[in-house]
Amino acid sequence: MIVLAIIVGILTVAAPRLFSTSTQMRAAIRKLAVISREVRNNARMYNMTTRLVIDMKKEGAHSYVVESSDGDVTLLSEEQQKELDRLTEIQREGEKPKTSFSIESRVTRSAVALPRGLFFESVELASREQPVTEGKAYIHFFSKGFSEDAALHLTDRKTLNWTILINPLTGRAEVFERKISLKEIRGQ
Repeated sequence: MIVLAIIVGILTVAAPRLFSTSTQMRAAIRKLAVISREVRNNARMYNMTTRLVIDMKKEGAHSYVVESSDGDVTLLSEEQQKELDRLTEIQREGEKPKTSFSIESRVTRSAVALPRGLFFESVELASREQPVTEGKAYIHFFSKGFSEDAALHLTDRKTLNWTILINPLTGRAEVFERKISLKEIRGQ
């Protein structure tokens, strides 16, 4: 009985720490930082373009998935993307989306949902004037070892904020325990 009482006492004190939301959030952020490095390495090793797809849904859990395409992929500039978006539905009718990307099963087999209470606030890309705050954002990693200069901003929508910075030359992901913009990081 005494041994059981001690075990129950330890579990009562330790369980909240082991399963706290904050701990789960930190683990998810670390995992995302590690995955970005793995995505870059796969792009180089298998001579393909990979991308981290960030899904910022209006309702439900935010998630991410890794996709890949053989060889190098040409990205549209912001102006080209705007022009493409201007096409009317009539012009697009009958066209199917032309994407060569598919889920990269070596990294993620399906979309990975963020823990309850953790959200992507925005994704900043050096190639875009405005951060992406809803819908999908794509961070590309190329076969030559380079990636897009990006900052992922995560939040609990209360007091906690994190930034994951992806270095375009090394693919290294740095985690900051506050929201920091790309311009601030680059000293602009």
